[in-house]
Amino acid sequence: MTNKEEVRSAILKTGTTVAGAGYLLTNDSTNNTLDLVTWGETVLGVSADESERDSSGLVTAAGARVGFRPLGGVMMIAAKASQAFTTGLPVYADDGGLVADGDDSGSSTAGKIIGIYIGEGVASTTAGELIPVMTGVGTAN
Repeated sequence: MTNKEEVRSAILKTGTTVAGAGYLLTNDSTNNTLDLVTWGETVLGVSADESERDSSGLVTAAGARVGFRPLGGVMMIAAKASQAFTTGLPVYADDGGLVADGDDSGSSTAGKIIGIYIGEGVASTTAGELIPVMTGVGTAN
């Protein structure tokens, strides 16, 4: 997946709503949710539309989904085993052509940052499991 126009879906932080297309989004800590950007935060993407509404047309305040387009190209990249990825976590090159989470960034095998994880969170990967990584933006080389 390398299509920059493809809209991804994410859950918003409780209490966050998006009024329409064009709003900048960031990750909310390690909660696998997105929030509106404030000064100094890394931008993950731009909203494609307003946030989700319930069946009566009211804005959903908790657990609302929003469509967004990542800033950089999204690539599905193979991860090494036993990695825990949360939305917004830097992803690093590692041995064997695989990627690792931030916990391995200080080890002897960790390489340079290649992008930012933009999935909805995974507790533990299996070797070779494909994860969505936004490449070439923000803190990535």
